[in-house]
Amino acid sequence: MSEELLTDPVWNALQSVHAHFALRNGAAVRYPADIVPFAAMNQGNHSDLSPLAKLLTLGEHVYVIGAQPQATNTLHVGPVLNCLQMIFPLPPPANGVANNAAILRMTPEDAPDLVALTDLAFPGFFRPRTNEMGTYYGIRINKRLVAMAGERLAVPGYCEISAVVTHPEHVGKGYATLLMNRLLNDHAAAGLSSFLHVNEQNSRAIAIYRRMGFVTLQSVALWPISLAV
Repeated sequence: MSEELLTDPVWNALQSVHAHFALRNGAAVRYPADIVPFAAMNQGNHSDLSPLAKLLTLGEHVYVIGAQPQATNTLHVGPVLNCLQMIFPLPPPANGVANNAAILRMTPEDAPDLVALTDLAFPGFFRPRTNEMGTYYGIRINKRLVAMAGERLAVPGYCEISAVVTHPEHVGKGYATLLMNRLLNDHAAAGLSSFLHVNEQNSRAIAIYRRMGFVTLQSVALWPISLAV
């Protein structure tokens, strides 16, 4: 396993584990809009984004990871979103319990609830078919989805933990840690290393991940690209 795959995880995912999702045009590749808003350029070359234009529709944007892209007459580059890429290097913890909460494996029928919950924390990133990228777990209280976490980007040897969200009315109950521990154990059993991305401004989440044992691998820049109006 090589951590170099995580330098450009979108490109590498769409060349391997997630190749079946790939929409391509020349040097550009992206996920379908109803999966996740991520795209990439061959070898991370952001000096010529023109092939990406044919993969976009007016009014949408996708994120590319890496060096600052150059805007063109047809493409607009928005403000950067700086994130930490963190990796879990330790043996996974025991799953444990949190208030006897039952962990449920999410199904396609749960997609509307998954989108609604993630929209509270980071609107627009989780789409109707994002759950097809991997396994998603949730906790329901009185049938209401109150916490979730799952798998997003995947490259050989590594799987990303993403969409870690707890409804504001249920924070502080250990649900997020419980769900993440389940994913960490899943990954360990499959011989995979776990990683994640978190906004550099989200100090609360970063502190939680560090207490769990995650360490920062690198900083990554996400640049929103859209068709110029």
